[in-house]
Amino acid sequence: TELGRLGTALNEMLVQIEAGIREREATEAKLRRFVADAAHELQTPLAILQGELDNALQSPEIGSDEQQRYGMLLEELRNLKSVVQKLLILSHADEGRLKLNLEPVNLGELIHDAAEDLEIMAPELTTKIDAPEKLMIQADRALLNQIIRNMTSNAAKYTTPQGTVAFNLTTEEKTVRFTLSNSATPIPEEDRPLLFDRFHRVDKSRTTAGSGLGLSMAREIARAHGGNLVLDPAMEETVSFTLTLPAEEN
Repeated sequence: TELGRLGTALNEMLVQIEAGIREREATEAKLRRFVADAAHELQTPLAILQGELDNALQSPEIGSDEQQRYGMLLEELRNLKSVVQKLLILSHADEGRLKLNLEPVNLGELIHDAAEDLEIMAPELTTKIDAPEKLMIQADRALLNQIIRNMTSNAAKYTTPQGTVAFNLTTEEKTVRFTLSNSATPIPEEDRPLLFDRFHRVDKSRTTAGSGLGLSMAREIARAHGGNLVLDPAMEETVSFTLTLPAEEN
């Protein structure tokens, strides 16, 4: 009798757990669909607003308060467009609908271009690069460039003053490895497992621009290519990320 009651209770518990899981999955699916639809619908009005602000920026006297206000609004609008684009990519990845336009891409060229841009963005930093000029892979050029730009942008923001950023690109058997390291305060242990969570930010009080979506988006793009993006093991005064991608088959 007692075993029968226990069995009945366990069965009821399993039914409730299964129902809870189904309900949660349905809720998450609806939320993903809402985010995708909202991001898609926002693209057109944001593009129109950007066009209007671009035009408005040409009217006031150069250097005037009015022109500066328009410039500030335009920059905020661009940031909002970037967030919408990232949300759209993430929602497509969640639903398995992230389409890749695969073509031969020179990863070495993209990385050298990013290093040159970093020297312009942050001339006070020391940039080191150890990467071949040419390393071809099959990838979606635009999406792959977003990963590299996100990694480079983070390095520019968070490298310690007068610090160093190192670009390293190698091939190991069937895998291409791109590691970007920068001198920085180590990421706290409690934040390391959460670093790729959406909207997670290590320093909640920092004023540096950012949505907390970049790393999550970059990792999803890497995984869609059959690779990955990871935070490397902690090192003293250095933060390092490694992007792995399938090498081009000969």
